[in-house]
Amino acid sequence: MQNGLKSFLHAIFSKTGFHVTQWPKFNGSTKFRIEEFQYSAVEPRANYAPWFGDPDFQRIYSRIKGNTMVDIYRCYEIWELVEEVNKLDKTASLIEIGVWRGGTSGIIATKLSMLNSRSPFYVADTFTGVAKTSDKDKFYTGGEHADTNLEIVDSLLKSIYDKYKILQGIFPEDTAHLIPASEKFGFCHIDVDVYESAKGIVDWIWDKLIPGGVIVFDDYGFHTCNGVTRYVNEQKELADRTVIHNLNGHAIMIKIK
Repeated sequence: MQNGLKSFLHAIFSKTGFHVTQWPKFNGSTKFRIEEFQYSAVEPRANYAPWFGDPDFQRIYSRIKGNTMVDIYRCYEIWELVEEVNKLDKTASLIEIGVWRGGTSGIIATKLSMLNSRSPFYVADTFTGVAKTSDKDKFYTGGEHADTNLEIVDSLLKSIYDKYKILQGIFPEDTAHLIPASEKFGFCHIDVDVYESAKGIVDWIWDKLIPGGVIVFDDYGFHTCNGVTRYVNEQKELADRTVIHNLNGHAIMIKIK
């Protein structure tokens, strides 16, 4: 099949939750197979939109929206969750892994500043793109989203909150040793796109997470990140956590024991 037509059809199938694994050929073969995931366009009918009535959020969102691929719905949920976790433990640390150009880091840092928090905020990224891809991930091969650097993120955060630390490298393998062993966490935002990376982060942080602590998986509801969807669904069987599928695309995992 000609590459232009193949790309066009691939884009159409992808938007509806299908991934083409075999294309018809000009040699007479008529084989055409698609792999179906449980994905479809989601259009909730609710219309309560509190982000429009929150001037503090609107100010930071207007500033950072060019530094993130996360839509306003997920950004606002992060904004609110940081405050809710702060109520549980005002000293617990926060961490975001997979920050790209720092947009959602700016959301978190702004909320911490408004709360007069002194909690450490760790910001981790390879700054060389997606890492730890595997056969569990259908759409990533490694190195995607490398169009960023540490300086972009640092330039954004330094004017917002002074208790942040940027960790450059694969997390946790390369950089977790830079975090004190005694650190406890109330909030973790995972935006790493692939199964093994998400798993490694949760394995590292779980014992450090306070009861009621929250892990947000940015990638759960998107077919291009099906490895993360698979990983989070596996966590639903564990008795020490509750997993919530939010129709904005997030999965929220709460430590209950």
